[in-house]
Amino acid sequence: MASQIVSKKTKSFTVIGLLVLIVLFLVVNMVSSTLFTNTRIDLTENELFTLTDGTRNIIKSIEEPVTMYLFYSDKASKDVPQLRTYATRVKELLKEYEQLSNGNIALNIVDPLPFSEEEDQAGSFGLQAIPVGATGENMYFGLAASNAVGDVEVLPFFQPQREQFLEYDVSKLLTTLSNPKKTVVGIITQLPIFGGFDMETTQMTKAWAIVAQMRQLFEVKQLDVTTDLIDADVDILMVVHPKNITVPTQYAIDQFVMRGGKAIFFVDPHSEVDIPVKQQDSPLEVEGGRTSSLKTLFDAWGIDFDASKVVLDRKYALTVGGAHNGQSRHYGLLAVTNEDIDADDVISSELEVISAGVSGFIKAKEGVDINITPIVTSSDDSTLIEASRFRFLPDLNQLSNGFEPTGEKYILSARIEGKLNSAFETRPAMSGAKKVDESKYGEHLVSVEDEANLIVVADTDMLSDRMWVQVQEFFGEQIFNSWANNGDLIINAIDNLTGSTDLISIRGRETSTRPFVVVNDLRLAADKKFRSTEEVLQAKLTETEAKLVELQKVRDDSNELELSAEQEEEIIRFQQDKFKVRKELRQVRHNLDLDIEKLGSKLKFINIGLVPIVISILALILSFIRSRKRKRALGV
Repeated sequence: MASQIVSKKTKSFTVIGLLVLIVLFLVVNMVSSTLFTNTRIDLTENELFTLTDGTRNIIKSIEEPVTMYLFYSDKASKDVPQLRTYATRVKELLKEYEQLSNGNIALNIVDPLPFSEEEDQAGSFGLQAIPVGATGENMYFGLAASNAVGDVEVLPFFQPQREQFLEYDVSKLLTTLSNPKKTVVGIITQLPIFGGFDMETTQMTKAWAIVAQMRQLFEVKQLDVTTDLIDADVDILMVVHPKNITVPTQYAIDQFVMRGGKAIFFVDPHSEVDIPVKQQDSPLEVEGGRTSSLKTLFDAWGIDFDASKVVLDRKYALTVGGAHNGQSRHYGLLAVTNEDIDADDVISSELEVISAGVSGFIKAKEGVDINITPIVTSSDDSTLIEASRFRFLPDLNQLSNGFEPTGEKYILSARIEGKLNSAFETRPAMSGAKKVDESKYGEHLVSVEDEANLIVVADTDMLSDRMWVQVQEFFGEQIFNSWANNGDLIINAIDNLTGSTDLISIRGRETSTRPFVVVNDLRLAADKKFRSTEEVLQAKLTETEAKLVELQKVRDDSNELELSAEQEEEIIRFQQDKFKVRKELRQVRHNLDLDIEKLGSKLKFINIGLVPIVISILALILSFIRSRKRKRALGV
C-alpha cells in the first residue's frame, strides 16, 4: 500500500516537473525575445554574421538617415531553396547593419507580389526581375537605399555567386550615399589616350575606349605632364607611361601618395602604342625609346620593376596575323584567363580574361615591409627576355625559338599596401616652376600617415583599344564590344580606391557553403588511384604496340595483310589485359561510391540515431538517479 502511494506521488512529481519545465521554457523564450532582441551570438566558424571593423567604421560615419528597402519575393522563390537560404543570410546581415547604426539605418523588407504597388516600386528603383516557374512569375531579390536628400543607390540582384563580397557591396552602397560627389580622376600621360592629331593619317583621333567609359562614371581630368603639384580636387591619380617625366612632377606624385592619395600606375618595358623614336639614318628604334618607369619612386616605396625585361607566356599567347597571310602565336601578347586572375580581390573576382601586350613584371624589393598582392599573373609556362629584342622583330617565331619556361609565375599587376616613405628628403628645386602654396598644400611629408593603397600595372598596351575592345560607329555613337575585361578591371579599381580606407579594407569573406572535406579527400585519393591505374593501362598499351611492331619486323611471312600466329596471340592477350584493367578502373570508381555511401550512412546514423540514443540514455540515467534520491528521502 505504501509503495503504491509512493509510486503515485512519484508520478505526480514527474508530471508536475514536466509541466514546470514546459512553463519555464515558454517563459524563458518570451523574456529572451523581449529583452534580447538585439543580442546576437555568431557561432559560425568564419564569423559570417559579424561585420568587419571597416564596415563598423562606415556605419558610425553615417550622419544622415538612410532607408534601405530589401525587395525579396518570398512566395515566388519557394521552389528555389538555394536562393531562400541565401536570402536568410542577406536579411541577417542587413539587420546587423540596422542594429549597429543607432537609428541612422532603417531596414524595410518588402515582398513584391505580382501586380502590386510594391512590384511597381521595385521596377521604378531599377531592380532586376527574374522569371521563375512555369508561369514566368517575376522574382525580385535586390536592395534599394536612399538618403535624406533623395539620392538612390541600388543593388539590382543579390547573386549567390557574389556571397563573399556581400558585405563589401552593401558597405560600398552606403559609402556612395554618404559621399554622392562624383569621383575626380586625374591622368598624367604621354600617350594619346585622350585623342588628338595623328601625324601619319593627318586626321583627328577620338579618345580611347577606356577614357570614354571612365567619363560615363567619373569626372576625368587630363593633367599636365610637367605639373609640379596635383590638383587638390583629384581623388584618384592615374599615371600612364611616365617616360622621362621631370623631377618636380615625380615629387608631386610622391607627395600626393604621402598625403593618402590613391593612385594607379601603368609602366612598361616596351609600349607597343608609344610612338617609336628612330635612330638617325637607321630603321632601328632608339634603345629604351618605348620604356617607362618610376624608378626613383618605386625604389623608395619598395617596388621592384625591371624595365629591361619582358614576360613571354606560351600558355596565354595570342594568335595574330603572321607573315605571308599566315597566323602565329605571339608569346608577348597575352590573354590571361581567370585561372591566374585573383578571385579574392573585389576588383578582379568576376573577370574572365585580362589581356596584356609586351608586359613587364613587378615584385617587392628584398627587405621591405610592404604587401604586394597579385591581381594578374602569368602562367608557370613563362619566361623573361630582354625588352630590346622588340626593337626589331621581323619574325614572331623568334620568340618561340629556344623558349624555356622558368616555372615561375610573374606578377603583371598588383595591389601595393603598406607604410611607404617619400623618395625625397626635402622639396626639390623647382627651376622656374610655379611656387607651391604651402598653406594650401601643406609641408613636405617624409612618409604616409596611414597605409598607402596603390595599384601598379606593368603594361600600358592593355589600355589601348586593340588589346580589349572593338569600337564601332553607329549613327554617330560609339559602340564598344569588348573581348577582354581590361576596361572592367580599371573601372573596378577606380571604384574600389574611391572608397575610404575602411571600405578598401573589406575583402572577400568566406561563404556560408561548407565543403565536404572528408568526401573531397576520398575523391582525391580515388582519383590518384584511378590515374595510377590508368597509367598502368597506358603502359601496357604502349608495350603491346611495341611488341606488335617488333613481331611485324621479324616475321618471315611476306604477306603484310595477314597476321602471324604470334601476333594473333598477342592481340588476344592485349584485349584480355585491356578488359581486365578497365574492370579495375570501374572497381576503383565503385569503391569510391561505396566509401562515400558508407560515410553518408555513418553521418545519418550519428545525426538521426546516435544523438537521440545518447540523449535518451542520459535522460534515463538522470531519471534513475532522481528516483533513487526520492526513494531515499521517503525511506523506501
